[in-house]
Formats: sequence, C-alpha cells, structure tokens
Amino acid sequence: MQALYVYYNDREDNLSASKVLKVLDKNIDKLYELYLYLLLMLKELGDFMIHYDEEIKSRYIQNDRDVKNSLKFLNNPVLKALQNSAEFEKALKDNHISWNGDSDILRKIFLDLKNQDVYKDYLMTPEDNPGVNYELLTFILRHYTTNFPVVQQHLEEEYYNWLDDRKIAKQMAGKTLQAIALASEEKISLMPQSHREDENYIFAQELIKKTIAEDESLEKIIRAKTEHWEQHQVAMIDMIIIKMAVCEFIYFPTIPPKVSINEYIELAKTYSTPQSKKFVNGVLDAILKDLNKEGKALTK
Repeated sequence: MQALYVYYNDREDNLSASKVLKVLDKNIDKLYELYLYLLLMLKELGDFMIHYDEEIKSRYIQNDRDVKNSLKFLNNPVLKALQNSAEFEKALKDNHISWNGDSDILRKIFLDLKNQDVYKDYLMTPEDNPGVNYELLTFILRHYTTNFPVVQQHLEEEYYNWLDDRKIAKQMAGKTLQAIALASEEKISLMPQSHREDENYIFAQELIKKTIAEDESLEKIIRAKTEHWEQHQVAMIDMIIIKMAVCEFIYFPTIPPKVSINEYIELAKTYSTPQSKKFVNGVLDAILKDLNKEGKALTK
C-alpha cells in the first residue's frame, strides 16, 4: 500500500512499476534494520550494566546480594549470545547499524527494570532455566518499546517506519531470542535477510504490478460505485485500498474476498479518515456482489 501510494502520489513523474518495487524493497529493508536495532538495544543494555556495575563498585561498597543480582543478569545466556555473536556483529556492520541513543536511555530502562516484578522473579529462579532467561528479555523488549515514552520517542526518531512496523519487528526479535534460548549451545540464528523467495514478498510484487497494470479497468469498476462522490472527495489512500482489494477479487482467486475485505478495512482504519472504514466496506461489498454476478470473483 505504501509503495502504491508513492506511485499514485507521483504519477506526474511517470514512475515505472520497477521503481515502485524498489520502494517496496526499501520498506522491507527498513523493517529488517529495525529488527536488528531492537536486538542491539538489548545488547547495549547489557553493555551498559557492565559499565554501571563498575561505576557503582568504584563509588560504593556493594553487598553480596547486589553483586549476585548483577552477575545473574549479565550472565543471562541469551544476552551473552547476543553480545558474543560474530554473526550479529556482521549483520549490524553490513546494514550500517549502530546504537544512536545515549546512555541515559539505557540507565532509565535499567533503573526501572530493577523495580519490575518480572525482574525480581527472574533473580529468584534457578540458573538453568532457559525459558525464564528468554522471557525476561522479551519482557524488556515488549514493555519498554510500548510503555516507556523515552524509548518510543527514540525509536520514532531513528526509524520512520517504527509505528507501521513495530509489531512485526518485535515479533521477529522475539522469535530470535526464543531460538537462542532453545539452542543447545550459545549461538545466535538471525532471521534471514533475503526476502526474494518469500511467498509473501512474491505476492506483494505481483499485487503491485497488477494494480498498476490494470489501473484503468479498476478505476472504471470503482467509479461506477462511487458516482455520487466527486473524484476529489475520495481520499487517495481510500482509492488505493479499494483498487488493491478489487485487484485481489479479480486476479488473485486463491484469496477469499471476505478475507481481503477485512484486511483492507483494517488498513483504512489505520491509515485513512474516521469515515473510511464504512466507505471502503460499502464500496467493496457492492463491487463484490457485481463481480459475483458476472462470475469474476469467488463468493467465499
């Protein structure tokens, strides 16, 4: 949808489908970079704790409990795998990713984490509990990117795609942490960066190319059901969403139209006006009924 928005917004520049697909590739690459950056944040938190621990030792006399608590977190095998992974370092280098937040962000995370029940429970569990090691790091990832404004602001500033991609990026990072926890040895297996053979990517490419190629016919179908609205009254993003859905109805028969409608209604709710959900739903429902009568779309 975002790639097609670039196309329709810059039609005077005569963008080709191949250039639009480059926008798609760029967006996917930014998602992967965000995924790596979330893992890097955990690594940097561990590195910060090492320096913080040394700072505290130089200023105060630590009791045995404080020393034990610090060591337990720093020796978390999932965290250590991130810190020691040559594969992770190579991925960061290849994608030109480095931590751009200041240490104050990490300090605030750590000081807050110490008061969280999840962290206190973690300190009380046996050393050989891979599930707990993984769960603590996923809690940090989930909680501080959702409920901690200073982290949210930092991620929004660093990644323009944060609001759009945060859910899937966190899922990707969580799966990587789980894989590390379940591994028989301290190693890290990152999500593959290449998406060329991924069936979702192939579908996205085909949907973009078909929507552009069939633009005139899709426009005609849609205009027949929106004749009471002037062209300027229909938001561009609504028109793009409807074109993509109708394209799926006609040219992608393996996708049930009702599934398409539900997905595009969600896009309208997220990216368009408050009235768009009802408008998109009504137009798509009317178009689908006509296509079914003409035998051009599935009925389920």
